[in-house]
Amino acid sequence: MHHFRVPRSTRQALFAVSLLPFVLPLAGCLDGSSDSDDDEDVTNRTGVFVDSAVAGLDYSGETTGEGMTNQRGEFSFVDGEILTFSIGDLELGSATGSDVLTPLSIVEGATAAEDQRVTNMLVLLQSLDADGNLNNGIELSEPIRGEVSLSAGNIQLDQSPEDFSAALAPILARLEAAGVFSDTDPRPRKAASMADALEHFARSTSPRKIVETTSGQLRGFEADESAWQFLGVPYAQPPLGDLRWKAPQPVIGWEGVREAVSWSDQAAQNPGLERFGEGGMSEDSLYLNITAPKEANGLPVMVWFHGGGFTSLTSNTKPFNNPLAVASKGVVQVSVNQRLGPFGYIAHPELSAESGYGGSGNYGQMDLIMALEWVQDNIAAFGGDPSNVTIFGESGGGRKVLSLMASPKAAGLFHKAISQSGTLIPDTRSLDAAEAIGTRLQTQLDAASLEEMRSRSWLEVVEAAANLIPYTNVDNHYLPTSERVSFETDMDNDVPFMFTINTNDTPDPTNTVIEVFPWMAPLNSEPTYATLFSHQPAGWKARGVQAYHGAELAYMFNMPESVITHYLLGLVIDPATGESLVIGDLNGNGVPGSKGDPADIFASAGFDETDAQVIDRMLTIWTNFAKTGNPGIPGELDFPEYDAQTQQYVELSDAAEVKSGIGEVFAD
Repeated sequence: MHHFRVPRSTRQALFAVSLLPFVLPLAGCLDGSSDSDDDEDVTNRTGVFVDSAVAGLDYSGETTGEGMTNQRGEFSFVDGEILTFSIGDLELGSATGSDVLTPLSIVEGATAAEDQRVTNMLVLLQSLDADGNLNNGIELSEPIRGEVSLSAGNIQLDQSPEDFSAALAPILARLEAAGVFSDTDPRPRKAASMADALEHFARSTSPRKIVETTSGQLRGFEADESAWQFLGVPYAQPPLGDLRWKAPQPVIGWEGVREAVSWSDQAAQNPGLERFGEGGMSEDSLYLNITAPKEANGLPVMVWFHGGGFTSLTSNTKPFNNPLAVASKGVVQVSVNQRLGPFGYIAHPELSAESGYGGSGNYGQMDLIMALEWVQDNIAAFGGDPSNVTIFGESGGGRKVLSLMASPKAAGLFHKAISQSGTLIPDTRSLDAAEAIGTRLQTQLDAASLEEMRSRSWLEVVEAAANLIPYTNVDNHYLPTSERVSFETDMDNDVPFMFTINTNDTPDPTNTVIEVFPWMAPLNSEPTYATLFSHQPAGWKARGVQAYHGAELAYMFNMPESVITHYLLGLVIDPATGESLVIGDLNGNGVPGSKGDPADIFASAGFDETDAQVIDRMLTIWTNFAKTGNPGIPGELDFPEYDAQTQQYVELSDAAEVKSGIGEVFAD
């Protein structure tokens, strides 16, 4: 593929066109509306300052005088007027007034956001946002402006990244100590990274797409030339305060257009895992992400549930939202975040008493149901077909899929299901056992009451629950019976089903293949299909590495680089030692792969053209199943149905091969 450099004049024109969705709503807000060329009156015009709309930014012009951008980031100007922007006494830059201005516009001589002065300004604005949610715009409140003004002498936009971060750190610390920031993360506010700041600016200034939902308008962005993307879309109210440990509540609507260019927070969990996802971390995490082909109209929908058991990780990753994955094969993809661990699956006697149905827990599963209800109500606006929804997930996400198949509350919300390395081992907990875990949590929090438990920060709850393993229970609401009993007696979600396992998977999924799926398949009147993923890239295959737990994800999401995360999570095992594969210093930078050098880790895998073919084949199988309920590839792969006797399956290695006896693969 050839890449051509677009002339700067053309880029500027494209940039102006991309921001039309910002500009057009302003047309009715202009102070003057005369269309006459003979009108000699000075006409005030309205522009907007964008990196997400920035509110609380000071500006001044010779004609307009002094002003401050409003909640929509708007400023006034007259044609030809030069405006100077600042945060109190900290001057940021100047530019001729225009319908849209950005940090890039006001830095003299800057031609790209990578100019250090522009990048530092982006870092500054994004780090100072009052509520930390850039999808609400950037708000520079009076205390924030005052603190920056006092420190203006220490901030130079042309500073090195290190010096700029050092200058910004005490400002953030003082604002944090004063309680100025309103986000729900009790940890000290950190400066935005340069990479994150640049990516957010690129999304904010890309071509944009506005969609109407039942809660209000959303403005997404161009993920690539063929797809729109919407990040951080709320599907329920933040489960904070009295809503902690309660069923999710419908999202509250908003006026105007809400941005959908910024990752939401990851669900509250061990803070050390934040680095494996995008966005911050807090209890305010009931958001989803949408990737839709640009010309989508009535396309099948695939809704992704991430792995990490019931306690960890996130759907906020670039692989899980890659526009070159399932969306490239003609489906609309949704990825969902939900409450985890002690926030999503803890039961407690007092919670059961107040619930109204005599049970508690399973809030994370109820979150997923509310997300699926949101999809039913809204996905058509993004080009998806609400009558053709496939849920799919891996590891813990695969178990969540199986659990939803067993819940009457999820009836009619999806039409096909894929469980990758999912398990029904162990079976659903009893309510008594689940409540006992909640009582242990109360003891470890040293809390006298449920009210006191709700008052503790999420960090305290996560620490207290570190040795607890909550998961689904028979709560008399989401699950009237255990998941296995539901399958045996009155399956509410009898839909076409496909399961996947890896050759070197973990014990619970492999035992599920041996014990559970032969029992479960006859209970399902719809077809069941089985796949065994055994492929590895050439470099690791040569060293005996087998397809580990989650190995298929790098292929299914068309993101080979994600094997770096798999390695760092300790999944890539050397069969000779039973330990993580030893990777040397392959690029000569002095840091071996085993010490975390991502370039060495990726180079050691040795991806080649065969891997590209495996990626395409997997994407075709998964999306064909979503489209028709049959994962076969016409003219290439006649995919057999799985049954308990022959246990036929398709092995996905360098090629796709039909075999029998998938349970026997793991019998030893």
